[in-house]
Amino acid sequence: MAHAPREAAESLYSAMPHALSLELLREYGLEVSPEQARHITQETLSLSLYWIHTALQSTLKAGDAEHVATELAQRIQLGWSDFGIEDLGHAAVLDEAKHRRAGYDQIVQEGGSPIAVFGESAAALEFSGTIEAGDRQKVLALFIDTIPVDTFGELVAGFELASS
Repeated sequence: MAHAPREAAESLYSAMPHALSLELLREYGLEVSPEQARHITQETLSLSLYWIHTALQSTLKAGDAEHVATELAQRIQLGWSDFGIEDLGHAAVLDEAKHRRAGYDQIVQEGGSPIAVFGESAAALEFSGTIEAGDRQKVLALFIDTIPVDTFGELVAGFELASS
């Protein structure tokens, strides 16, 4: 049980997938370049942040959710090299993830499940040319296996943040 926003953010950061190795991607049948792997990692980060945001907003008081989100953004900045996308600025990636949130929200508001959100994200990777046309299902399986949506919700539900 986290008692401070920083502890909560640390537990969420630890649960998030970080850099996706070429070896892991090959296990899913994805033969990609290091550049493509970075794009898939960025997409995984964006999706993770979306599900964390959703869990925070639906479970915590607004002020507490914002404190945890701020601490998580700072923790991501400190561990930016863990994601293997150092060539991209962390602020730009976090802004892009925030921008993408609206599209993900729309899918969920229309009754879409995490799989529907993952499918949309996999389609975006295909459309951008990051993955081959036939690899959408492989990326979908990767997202399902590596982005712990339920774990994020369980962690947030267990937070007992001390009043500041």
